[in-house]
Amino acid sequence: MPIANALLAALPGKDYRRLQVLLEPVTLTFGEVLYRPGEPIEHVYFPIDSLVSLLTLVEGHMALEIGLVGREGMLGIPLALGTSNSPVRALVQGSGAALRMNSAHFLAGFRRSVPLQKEIHRYVHERMVQITQTAACNRFHQVEARLARWLLMTRDRM
Repeated sequence: MPIANALLAALPGKDYRRLQVLLEPVTLTFGEVLYRPGEPIEHVYFPIDSLVSLLTLVEGHMALEIGLVGREGMLGIPLALGTSNSPVRALVQGSGAALRMNSAHFLAGFRRSVPLQKEIHRYVHERMVQITQTAACNRFHQVEARLARWLLMTRDRM
């Protein structure tokens, strides 16, 4: 059976099998909040056919989407960077399946697996590029171009 999450699928078989026993299938529901700013990250998530927005909250303003995570990646990156609290709100925008792992198990697996470290570092770089592009798009593009970009990003992740 093919691995539906691209980050996990990029791992060598033995590294994936070590993690697989710790992964729990879950269903993410539209409107569900997985993380809140400043709160501990209890689980990491590897979406399969679900979609999660990463939102930054600015007092006196509406939340601003700074990222979108689907089957290409994971939620819980701060753990791999040595931080246990979330800097963002992670809000499920598209209901669907995901794989979930307890944060302590993830950290143990991350420390033990160089291929997992490399894949997460690659993914962190991709997230940084996405956040940079999102900031530029939000500042310089008209609403129609921002909508087109968001629709394309959503399609890519579903």
